[in-house]
Amino acid sequence: MVLVAKFLKIVIMDNFPYGIAQLMPDSFLHSESDWNSGQNVSGPSSNNHSSLNKSYLKRYRMEIDFNPKDKVFVPQLPENYAWQEWTWKVQELHAQVIFGSFHKELDCKIFSSFHTPGGCSMLMREICLRAEFVPEATWLIQTPYGPCGSIQAIMQKGKTLAIQNVGVTPEHRKKGLGKALLLKLMSSLESYNLNKITLEVSAQNLAAIQLYRNLGFRKTKLIYKEVLSFSIPS
Repeated sequence: MVLVAKFLKIVIMDNFPYGIAQLMPDSFLHSESDWNSGQNVSGPSSNNHSSLNKSYLKRYRMEIDFNPKDKVFVPQLPENYAWQEWTWKVQELHAQVIFGSFHKELDCKIFSSFHTPGGCSMLMREICLRAEFVPEATWLIQTPYGPCGSIQAIMQKGKTLAIQNVGVTPEHRKKGLGKALLLKLMSSLESYNLNKITLEVSAQNLAAIQLYRNLGFRKTKLIYKEVLSFSIPS
């Protein structure tokens, strides 16, 4: 029996290195879960006993091949919506949109900055102070009542632009603003030498995944982020 048990353990670990639970399709998984798709995977190790009581959220890294010289059509914003380019004066407005967009969403479970307005202010400050920050790719959507959409990006190695946050506050969703933000970013990169744009998205955010696919993004990596101990505010 001992030999049989050892043999079964070896077979299981060879085929499902994160445990049998990796076959579960849920977006919100426990520590020994994974998705066996042949894609790149980054997440908890089954040999790390300290992670057994932790939970993880499944996310995808998506990317698109991109030539900054290609013509990008930016759709017209709805009436009473307007673009605001990056200046240091709008840093806090970006932070307000990030908080309004994410503090009650699933992302708040894995990114502590989204949990408070102060955390979002610190996050935005860290992004725009980085040497790799791309101000031309950082846009705000304004309304007469305040900002409602934000996107930011930084350069990475390998001629890659990494989108940091695509945020639209709940009351302004389903108006095409997320798509407009992405296309506005793409149309603003003529002076940059890059060939790829990448971003991350929670696996449960099906609407965002579909939007990215419609624009040509593809899944390239599966990532697990540890869920934080606090809950999403009601």
